[in-house]
Amino acid sequence: MKFAAVLGMAVAAVVGGSGIAAAQAPADLDTKKFNVIGTWNFLNMFKNVEAPFWNEQLGAASGGKLTGNIKSITELNLKGTEVLRLLKTGVYDVAHALPIYVDDGAAVFEASDLSGVATSITQQREILNAWLPEMQKTMRDRFGAQIVATFAFPQQVFYCRDEISSLADLKGKKVRVQGVSQSDLVKALGASSVTIPFGEVVPALEKGVVDCGITGTLPGYQAKWPEVVKTIVDVSLGYTAGFVAVNLNSWNKLSKPTQAFMTAQFKKFEDAAWASVESDTKAGIACNTGNAPCPVGPAAKLKLLTPSDADRAAIKKALNDAVLPEWAKRCGAECAAKWTETVGKRYGLVAKAN
Repeated sequence: MKFAAVLGMAVAAVVGGSGIAAAQAPADLDTKKFNVIGTWNFLNMFKNVEAPFWNEQLGAASGGKLTGNIKSITELNLKGTEVLRLLKTGVYDVAHALPIYVDDGAAVFEASDLSGVATSITQQREILNAWLPEMQKTMRDRFGAQIVATFAFPQQVFYCRDEISSLADLKGKKVRVQGVSQSDLVKALGASSVTIPFGEVVPALEKGVVDCGITGTLPGYQAKWPEVVKTIVDVSLGYTAGFVAVNLNSWNKLSKPTQAFMTAQFKKFEDAAWASVESDTKAGIACNTGNAPCPVGPAAKLKLLTPSDADRAAIKKALNDAVLPEWAKRCGAECAAKWTETVGKRYGLVAKAN
């Protein structure tokens, strides 16, 4: 089945589900237009899941009583780190955000998306669900908001300006990362890390400010990274996790029936979002390399490096020797022990500072 068809089925399922909800929508729903900040408007997550949910599906499901006005961080010219501050102040009712956007309590959120831990989409969702209570505490206490759904972007991989034949070739190179744990991982591989906002990576690669960059398989293609790189490395560095959070002042003003209705709608959003990740991950490899039809545009011709056993072993060693111990230092002994108990033991991992 083609990637586009798989994604279409996922989105259709949500639309169909919303149609059922419309017929059963409570008569006593509030009338409310939510101000929403979303992710990047040129990526599939926004185009196929976020925007349709707020612009079409919610209104259809509620008989027009509940609607959304969603603006992407691209439209708003934001780097991302401003999102939760805007949510906290009530400028927006709802925010689609990433753990890497969190500044106050960052290490707690970082634990949901440590580089090199998740090797499958199923595993990434399990990790988010298991760690959600800890993130929820911080979200409520420090941002006056609550998480109502999770999502993720496609598998994170290396893109490099030059052709490389193994991860050993990263030694000495400058690598764009998006988060502290990715920085710990690339340093353990012998590279140096550089933090650059997503929208500024292409010129940085083009000018040689960085030699490689990490992002998702399809997001990299849609952001035109193939125009300035030659190699993509199909090794899973995890998935960029995300969450949808609602300002508690806005939420508490809603009636109980409206809160219950919105909770059900957010669950439908979440299921559609996760359904899109697997198809987008596979589509990204196809679009970057041309090894299969690209459903969203003309395929690029990047060299596809399939990691060797030695490459996979290097990632595992970096995870255990650097990523987990360094994160444990940032979060503290009690936090690290909690992560080991709730997440790590499922996958044979221990987070403990050296």
